[in-house]
Amino acid sequence: MKEAEILSEVMIEIGSIPGVLAWRNNTGMIKSADGRFVRFGTPGSPDVIVIAGGKFVGLEVKTERGRLSPRQRKWRGACEAAGGIYAVVRDAHSAFMVVMDAMHGDDM
Repeated sequence: MKEAEILSEVMIEIGSIPGVLAWRNNTGMIKSADGRFVRFGTPGSPDVIVIAGGKFVGLEVKTERGRLSPRQRKWRGACEAAGGIYAVVRDAHSAFMVVMDAMHGDDM
């Protein structure tokens, strides 16, 4: 399965959880109407940003063979150092479990 397909399934799965705020976090560059290139997003930041149970959760979606880039590893370290949760997920169920754990912790 391609990363975009996994990401689509993750967004559907996470969107089904009551009380969770989640959005797709795009990063990249586009060419403006006047020919300039405009960057958006923060390089290395996760694909999906979630607020669950009052906690910040960053989900980086990867295929089975996918690996974090150096910028993504740096962002993960900064997120965790600030008290956030960061996870690499390879399917929708894994993403669901990360979010549920953030919401309920050891109560699951």
